[in-house]
Amino acid sequence: MEKPSEDNIEKATERVRSRMSLAQLRLIPKYKDFSKEDYNRLIRNAEKLSLIIFELYLVNNIQH
Repeated sequence: MEKPSEDNIEKATERVRSRMSLAQLRLIPKYKDFSKEDYNRLIRNAEKLSLIIFELYLVNNIQH
């Protein structure tokens, strides 16, 4: 299994943004005061976490 390309990551990020816009996120009480910068940071952090989990999965499967 290969690492995802930058293009695939960018497309995935856009799909996340289309599924949960900033306006929709602000409807959740915890996130009602989120700025555009906070929203972008949340998306980037979620993306980083997903990639870390994916890499750990790959490493684990390669070792076995």
